[in-house]
Amino acid sequence: MTHLPRKPLRKLSWLVAFFVLFQKTPESEPPAEILLQDKDDDPTFSRIRCPLCKWQPRASDLWQCNDCGHPEYFFTGCGTCWNTFETHGQCPGCGHQWQWTACMYCDGWSLHEDWYTNEPD
Repeated sequence: MTHLPRKPLRKLSWLVAFFVLFQKTPESEPPAEILLQDKDDDPTFSRIRCPLCKWQPRASDLWQCNDCGHPEYFFTGCGTCWNTFETHGQCPGCGHQWQWTACMYCDGWSLHEDWYTNEPD
C-alpha cells in the first residue's frame, strides 16, 4: 500500500477548509434587485447632483470611508460603505464628517454641500 506524504495532504486540507469558509450559498442573501428596488425611487435624490458633470446618484450608490489625500486629507478611514447623501456626508462607522465627495461618474471631487441643488430635474 502506498502512502501519500503528509505535508502535501495537510496543505491540501487547509486549502479546502479556506475555500469552504469563504463560500456563500445562493440562499444567504436576497437578490440585489429586490434590495434596491424601492430605494432607487427616493425623490430626495432628484435634487442631488455632481457640481462638475451633473451626474445624479441613486439611493443605492455607495461610497466608502477610506484614507484620502487631496482634497480631504483624512488618513484614518474605517472602511464603512454607505450612501453619503443619506447622512449628509457623515460616516456612520467612525463619525467623520466628509467635507468633500467624489463623483462616481467623472471622478472629480467637490465640496459635499455643493452637491445639493434646488434646481428642478
